[in-house]
Amino acid sequence: MRLRRPTLGLRWYFEHNDGHLMDKWDHYFDVYERHFGPFRGRKPKMLEIGVSHGGSLQMFRHYLGRGTTIVGIDVHERIVGLAEPGIVPEVGSQSDLDFLADVCRRHGPFDIILDDGSHWYRDQRASLHALWPHLVDGGVYLVEDVHTSYMARYEGGLGRDDTFIGETQRRVDDLHRYWLDDEGVEGEGPNDWTTSMTGIHVYDSIVVFDKGVHSAPVRRMTGRPAFETIYGFPADDMITDDHRAQLAALNTPPARVRRALRDPRAAWQRLAARLRSSE
Repeated sequence: MRLRRPTLGLRWYFEHNDGHLMDKWDHYFDVYERHFGPFRGRKPKMLEIGVSHGGSLQMFRHYLGRGTTIVGIDVHERIVGLAEPGIVPEVGSQSDLDFLADVCRRHGPFDIILDDGSHWYRDQRASLHALWPHLVDGGVYLVEDVHTSYMARYEGGLGRDDTFIGETQRRVDDLHRYWLDDEGVEGEGPNDWTTSMTGIHVYDSIVVFDKGVHSAPVRRMTGRPAFETIYGFPADDMITDDHRAQLAALNTPPARVRRALRDPRAAWQRLAARLRSSE
């Protein structure tokens, strides 16, 4: 397939598709653009679970640009005929851990992983846990069609823990484990998900996980207190050594000159206020 101009978006490609068949919910394209857009032109590696007729393999190959490699996995052997430059079909199940490990060994690590496979929770969970270590820091893991978590024919339902939406809630809890009480139940502290996941985005039928180093949150304050108390405590008791150093740096002559040049009117008002208070 000859690549079209890479400046046009996914929705345009879909509407003008003369390649292989694809089937997408219309609101997915905005989500793709938001999370896959930063990888355009960077020669990323993408793993797509669920190939069908191969139309989305071609679409993402076009969108992400030359030098991109798209690995598509599917249980049907017919996909081997979809191979073309930049597109690598691999036949196997998304819940076969040995198969996934072999794919990652030969083609990974990946910048983008998209799960559009069986839509069964058991398979979605198996893939997420097996492939997460093979996603690069800064990468994204997108699971689509998670509305099956609510469908009876997929053994789903509202409020159930054994669905991918339930799995997502557990990952939300993992993301916040730095905030759990140190004296809580053993095992409640940060885990591997806590330290390797920087964000979770939930859309209608799509969940996106951001991979990256997630350190314990650090709280800081800067600037001069406007009142004598901060959150009900004496301001002087709330100001840390780091904050005091920041305030001290504001009083150096170069810092004063920079503030005056940046906002002369405010500098004049501060000077006038000091003169009035000294009278």
